Amino acid sequence: MNLNKYLIGLVASVATCSAFASPLLSEGFNDISTLGASGWVMTNNSGAVGSTNWFQGQDFAFPAAAGASNSYIAANFNNAVFGGAVSNWLITPEVAMTNGEQLNFSLRLLGEGAVDTVQVYYSTAGASSNVGSTATSTGDFRLLGTYSASADTGWTNNTLALSGLSGATTGRYAFRYLVDDTSVNGDYIGIDSVNISAVPEPTTALMLLLGLGVVAFSRKKQLRLLALAGLSASTLVAQAAEPQTGANGLMSFPNARVAVQPELVATAAPAGSGMVAYKDAATGQLVGPSAEQAAELAAAAVPAAASVQSTGRQAATARVAPLTTARGGVGRKLDDSTASYAVVHKDANGQLVESCVPGEDVASHLAHGPSLPAAQGEQQ
Repeated sequence: MNLNKYLIGLVASVATCSAFASPLLSEGFNDISTLGASGWVMTNNSGAVGSTNWFQGQDFAFPAAAGASNSYIAANFNNAVFGGAVSNWLITPEVAMTNGEQLNFSLRLLGEGAVDTVQVYYSTAGASSNVGSTATSTGDFRLLGTYSASADTGWTNNTLALSGLSGATTGRYAFRYLVDDTSVNGDYIGIDSVNISAVPEPTTALMLLLGLGVVAFSRKKQLRLLALAGLSASTLVAQAAEPQTGANGLMSFPNARVAVQPELVATAAPAGSGMVAYKDAATGQLVGPSAEQAAELAAAAVPAAASVQSTGRQAATARVAPLTTARGGVGRKLDDSTASYAVVHKDANGQLVESCVPGEDVASHLAHGPSLPAAQGEQQ
């Protein structure tokens, strides 16, 4: 048995295991309902809290950076009431903190003409998740980085490093969704693939050469070699150089290996189907549009279509607003979200009256009529 080769291999294996230790935190947001049990904290300090908080990513807004299409966490301008200020915090579990430690994450700001901002903070106050209680307070947390855009950024892969710590400690990182006034700013944002990795301080090549030199110097003294090599294996700490970025977005870190998915290319959704009706401004009749009227409606639909694509500024379940043309005509695209029904009932004089009723109102209309008690309403 070649003891020298065996011991050199032992030292190398210790170095390799240290260099690729597990990250301190890795979260892909496959199911955000489990985050609380894992130590994550969500705190909405918006000026006046709106109808949403942090929620599971919506793949009809955009797909996740990695994994299943909805496996990311999202927030939107409805975190605050209309015209209010958004300050919504997503805080990681407590982790060990050292100088050189790196926070890696994927971020996408939808924007669509309204400014979206995400700030990243850190706290060295152990398990504390104190961010104050107002839209401007930050509590125990200090700013680490800011990302802001008024147009779709696509998924971006970001790395922030800790520095200036007086020594090893524990604390938390935090993402803060920030909007100054939801009547003019704020849309929809997503966060994915959060990883925290401890990065040891770089060492000199002399340290490694010294360890190998001990083995070479004692090669003929196997007993002494065994003792020295055993001591070296137990005390030698594998250190790493600065992180390197390779091809295809693969970044190598000393304690983790993070494969970053290349940016996805969004494809335009096919145009929705449905019948288009035209209400003539002069007669009030709802008719199938002529070629000229159809052209008017098509021109009016262009700006409306852009807003419908956003799940931030307009929820996917919201009804599509009517289109108004320059000549006063009114049109509506009839699809599943705007289903309408022709309903006939008897009025107070016993006359049959026909009504066009939106889908969500038809049950009530059939039961009661537009203003009659249920006993007097009939349907046909």
